[in-house]
Amino acid sequence: MKKILNKLSTIAFKLSPHLAVRLGLEFPRKSRNRIFLENTIFQYINQCFGTLNPRGACLFIGTDKRAWHYPKKLDLVVHTLDIEKKKAIYGNAQHHIVGSATELGRYYDPESFDVIIANGLIGFGMNLPEQCDQLLEGACALLKADGLLVLGYNDGPDFVNFKVKDSANYTLFAEHEPNIPGLIGSTFEFGNHTYVFLKKHSARHTLSQSG
Repeated sequence: MKKILNKLSTIAFKLSPHLAVRLGLEFPRKSRNRIFLENTIFQYINQCFGTLNPRGACLFIGTDKRAWHYPKKLDLVVHTLDIEKKKAIYGNAQHHIVGSATELGRYYDPESFDVIIANGLIGFGMNLPEQCDQLLEGACALLKADGLLVLGYNDGPDFVNFKVKDSANYTLFAEHEPNIPGLIGSTFEFGNHTYVFLKKHSARHTLSQSG
């Protein structure tokens, strides 16, 4: 029965994304890295920022059929951005902008967000070193003091010709080890896909004080 339901959900997204979203369907096929994002990473973000008053703000960059329901999973005000107009259906309708992740300062004020999640950009179209640097620079400017950037990317030789951690603006952040039971370090790899937790350099407060 589960396989049948998954097949029907896949067909629904293929035939009519609008209908699939209105019906509340989740895209059924989820990789290990996607499950890690939806469960472990989101839970950590909610623990750190979900009880802020006023309510915390999150920017999720890169929308698609697998991510339309993410604003419901995060206990923050979620803004979404994607460069493709056709993907606006998968963004948060109240807070979605069609725009480039290399020009974040055009759309948002400095220090607007507690958390920025940029997943599936580098290695999937954002493949030049300067684009990575522009993303990192913009994210740093938009994050509040000591804010968190969760970067999900593919930087293997089959995807790009540079390493994310060698980017000049990577130094705007400090690698951050999240307090998640059973996990050690700031970087987590799932085959070609990598997640890294980065904290904006600041002395004002720490993530541990946030949650």
